[in-house]
Parts: sequence; C-alpha cells; structure tokens
Amino acid sequence: DRIAAIRTSDDLGREFARMQQMQIRVPFRFGSTQDLKNSSEVIAEVGQAGLGLPDRDYYTKTDPASQKIRDQYIEHLTNMFALMGDDAATAAGEAQTVMRIETSLANSAMTRVQQRDPNALYHRMPVAQLSSMTPHFSWPDYLAAVGAPSVTSLNVAQPDFLREVDRQVANTPIEDWKTYLRWHLVRAAASSLSSKFADEAFRFRGTILQGQKQQQPRWKRGIQAVNASIGD
Repeated sequence: DRIAAIRTSDDLGREFARMQQMQIRVPFRFGSTQDLKNSSEVIAEVGQAGLGLPDRDYYTKTDPASQKIRDQYIEHLTNMFALMGDDAATAAGEAQTVMRIETSLANSAMTRVQQRDPNALYHRMPVAQLSSMTPHFSWPDYLAAVGAPSVTSLNVAQPDFLREVDRQVANTPIEDWKTYLRWHLVRAAASSLSSKFADEAFRFRGTILQGQKQQQPRWKRGIQAVNASIGD
C-alpha cells in the first residue's frame, strides 16, 4: 500500500529509506562502516546494491549459460508478479521493467575484481558534494527518513553507480519504480509468505542458482530464521 501511494521522487526517496530500515537494500545500500583511512572513526557509507541476481556479471555476460539464467529470472519475476495477483500480460511486462532497471544498475556497478582494491572504494565527501553529484535525489531527506544521526560527510563506495541511480530517478517513470520496489519487497519476504511464494522462490534461488535438489522442511527453515535473527 505504501509503494502504491508513491507519487513523486521525494516519496520514492522516503520509500528507499523505509525499505533500507527493513534490510532491503534498494536501489543502493546505506549503513555505517570503519573509515578505511582513519581506524578511530566510524562513518556513513553508501554503495551499490539493488539487484535481484547475485552479482552484476549475471546481467552483463553474453555466454549462453548467462543468457539462460536471465531468461529463467524473467520467468521467475513473471511468476512472482502473477502470485501477487497480476494477470499474465501485466506480470510479463512488469518482469521486463524490473530487468531493465536492474540491468542499467548492473552496467554501472563495479566488478568483484575492481572492488578488491580498497582505494577504489574510498571516496569520502561532504553530503553537499554527493548532493551536487546526484542533483535529482535529496540526500538530506533520505538521511532523515532512514533515521541516521547527523551526517556531514560519508563514503561513496561507487560514485558511478550513484550517478546511475540519480539518472534513473530522473528518467524512469514512477510507475516503473513502484514495480521494481514491489518485486524487491516480495522477494525479501517470500520465504515467510504462503507456500506458493516460498516454493517459487526456492525453485529459482535454491534450485536454479544454487543447485539444491529439495527445500528443507518447514521446521528447519523456522529454526534457521530464528538463528539468523537472534543468533547466540
């Protein structure tokens, strides 16, 4: 309902923040980290995220195996939108919308190899500089909505990725963003929803991506959920 109520880019930014508070990192991640060049300081950091496939290479590689996974991902997206109640034609179109947004984000993301260089991930700057770099997105509003303490500077791990997010905010229709957010909300919740959602999520994530033959019984998944939330 909150996603459906989005009307403006400011609404969109507030929804990004709300989903970040739910540990759904779209279309970027935000949090705290050790300053890589000052071990006595913990600072805010923003960086690339927001993909439904495990890595940006899944979107960019052109070999037959990668293309097959993308085709299977689109099928999975279509199935999930259908489970949300959309008709077949609408669900298929929404799957293409999600794929288009995520592919654009992936194309601007750094590879795993590039991210092995810590210097390539360090771009500490004032919030005002980030705002200048991404003029279509209100960072002061986002920081307030996400519940961050007073932040005057932060590390931007992948500036090109944030520039692409800003371009998408400016050029992607709000309705397409709402489709993207609906997907990521249900993707994050699928294992806790009814069996149709959980089974479809396992079919793609567990079987296709990870090669698992059978989903664990419900009681084991329940224990794992508790351990993940509470731990020792």
